[in-house]
Amino acid sequence: MKSRPNRACTLLLLLLLTTACRGRHSRSEVRNEEPEGTPGIASVVKMSNSAATVQLLKGFHALEGGAWRWTAGKFQVLLKTPLGAAQRGAVLSFVFSVPEVVTQKLSVITLSASIGTTKLKSETYSKPGAYTFSADVAAALLAGEAVTLDFEFDKSLAAGSVDQRELAVVATSIGLESK
Repeated sequence: MKSRPNRACTLLLLLLLTTACRGRHSRSEVRNEEPEGTPGIASVVKMSNSAATVQLLKGFHALEGGAWRWTAGKFQVLLKTPLGAAQRGAVLSFVFSVPEVVTQKLSVITLSASIGTTKLKSETYSKPGAYTFSADVAAALLAGEAVTLDFEFDKSLAAGSVDQRELAVVATSIGLESK
């Protein structure tokens, strides 16, 4: 008679364990849905795209207004090499605004862009407003699947002068387009 309660308890315990675990641990299939090449990297980065934040390597502040970011005086972005650009070259486009506070305090600022040790172009801005900085990029600089672009302003607003952050311009997008 002692075996029946033990057997009943054992069966009850097994029943509880099997039903308690049911549905809590679903089996899922893991699939790689990334395209071939550099996964998740885009050739155009819009500041509003939260998925592209990983491409903003340094010098970018937090997203503001859901669409733009302040940059520091030096900033860096990783962009995917567009299809065909390794053969034909590409055009770099940086869409940004120079706020009035920047021109009031700094008068004139000069932006330079480079890939590695190769300087692409420099351009000077003396008035507030919206701008597109464009530069040709030689095919030889785009041989890899992705490229790191460095940007530098000759002057920026020092941290503490108008904000706790170092500020240069307000970025909207940066991208490469195949020629």
